[in-house]
Amino acid sequence: IGITTSTDPDQRAVLQVRGAIDLQTRERLSTAGRTALEGRPTALVLDLDEISFIDSTGIGTLIELGHDADDAGSSLVIRNPSRRVMRILEMTGLDDAWRIETDEDS
Repeated sequence: IGITTSTDPDQRAVLQVRGAIDLQTRERLSTAGRTALEGRPTALVLDLDEISFIDSTGIGTLIELGHDADDAGSSLVIRNPSRRVMRILEMTGLDDAWRIETDEDS
């Protein structure tokens, strides 16, 4: 998994995530997300355009980060979910739990 962290003009922490979100990589994503939330951003944005695989552990990690964002007074935003990620979010009903953004929304 590759993770690049930045801040957008709206003071949102943006994590650009590449690769797979699964049992082997979940801790890196969790740590990166929690570290980004320490800065009290207005939102934690996970850009998932380059996710090639996500399993139930990965979905659990997104749910945990959503709770962490809520606890920090922030929100979780999913940006550019890959087709695979979007399909799983829809199947689990999580597409209604968080804001979903695409580059076309900008």
